[in-house]
Amino acid sequence: MFKDERDFKKVVAGMRIDTEPDPAHRERLRREMLARFEAAGGVAVPQTPRVVPRPRRFPVILVRLAVAAGVIVAVGVGIQQVLRLERGPLTFNQVKQATQKMAWLHAVVTEYRDGAVRTDQQWDNFVDRQAYTKMADGSILHADYGAGQKKFLYSPQVKAMVITELPDHGLYGAQSAHTLVDAFAVFAAQDDVTTSEWTDQYEGKSVRVFELDRSNPGLRLDDKTVSLLKIRLMADPETKRVVAAHVEKQGRRGALLAREEWVISYPQSGPASVHDLGVPAAVKVIDQTTQPIGTPGEPRSVSTPADTGRSQWVPVEIELPKPLFVGTPENNRVPNLEKPRGRPRPPFLAPPGTKNVARGKPVTSSEDDPLIGTLEMVTDGDKEAADGSFVELGPGLQHITLDLESEYEIYAVVVWHYHQQPRVYFDVVVQVSNDPSFGRDNVRTVFNNDVDSSAGLARGRDRHYTETNEGKLIDAQGVRARYVRLYSQGNTSDDLNHYIEVEVYGRPAR
Repeated sequence: MFKDERDFKKVVAGMRIDTEPDPAHRERLRREMLARFEAAGGVAVPQTPRVVPRPRRFPVILVRLAVAAGVIVAVGVGIQQVLRLERGPLTFNQVKQATQKMAWLHAVVTEYRDGAVRTDQQWDNFVDRQAYTKMADGSILHADYGAGQKKFLYSPQVKAMVITELPDHGLYGAQSAHTLVDAFAVFAAQDDVTTSEWTDQYEGKSVRVFELDRSNPGLRLDDKTVSLLKIRLMADPETKRVVAAHVEKQGRRGALLAREEWVISYPQSGPASVHDLGVPAAVKVIDQTTQPIGTPGEPRSVSTPADTGRSQWVPVEIELPKPLFVGTPENNRVPNLEKPRGRPRPPFLAPPGTKNVARGKPVTSSEDDPLIGTLEMVTDGDKEAADGSFVELGPGLQHITLDLESEYEIYAVVVWHYHQQPRVYFDVVVQVSNDPSFGRDNVRTVFNNDVDSSAGLARGRDRHYTETNEGKLIDAQGVRARYVRLYSQGNTSDDLNHYIEVEVYGRPAR
């Protein structure tokens, strides 16, 4: 049939063989083999005859080649299965890396809440850490998590764009996350989060599912507190990127407050500015920060429905004591220490009627008998750094608790530990609750810089800070509570704990 071995090799080299193990493929392979041999002077390809032909005896070389082809198919399938076993299941870290290698992420987010359905669109730029959101009501949000650290919201109802500072903490805080994937990673790192993963089907394709349950995440929907947050990410095992997400926000006793369905894609480009999403070029700008904003085309903002009413918020008047640094400032080499701002703190915005509701309220402590001063001094209104104006508690982890004597919407907590010198206090944790015992199920943490979880209250992601006469302002985002508890565990000067004053800015809960 063949003149020599070289003719045989030429015939085989011209064949297109893959390892797809299905009957149709094997039939195509058989026909191509016979056609090649016919062209080379061998056996003709059998056609569908009108008369049944006599059975043909194939030469031994064809039988052997067919067997070899079957072996190739079987080996190919076996190799693929072995490779899958060696790779193991897809990990979330692989998903995060593969997703953030893309230039842009685009998400269509459908929210179901209170019987209504709304659809937003979100674009995330991983390189420059920018996030844009076009909301169902026409509002445009742009968050610059990079160098800008500002938050822009355009409201078509008031035909203006309001600029505020990006918060330091929370789900979309400046030091937290700027995408849903980042948010998942932030929550998954907490000690009290339940995580699980499995393989499932999404739109007819296999996906790897990653889910977390986070109790008391510190979120609110209108006037309701989110008691449980469930985030489920679905990743394509081939590209390793997130393709969809499911988010549930539950209230007390498991009541479903809202759910979101995310459909995710990865375009080559996204909005260059808010104007690409419909913000007028000559928009009125309301700058509520103290930093220059440049052009309105380069902002940042986060998609929280509560933001749509913030254009009506007003600056809160916080009276500051005079600065008083005594002696030479220490070189505080503290990890995760925020850099000095170098300028006055920008005005803090809150709804009209927000005021200090802690003045004169009762204070208790983990140490009933302070080493210096009395607990009443924490809310007496004296914020000066003079001797005799502070309370000193013993070494180790200590806390104080303020009873506001009624439930309030709390927008800010301001604490002055000790500002005669620029020291840093460790394990500063601020929690709120309606339970005076601060039981686990009714506690929300609004600030935590305990980076190593040495206080036993979960690892914090907020930064250490240097004490100044401005105190530390903590954005509580309107959380509803009656009690405020503050922890600390020594400082860069000694192992003791101090408080000059604590103020809580809020208004009666509606």
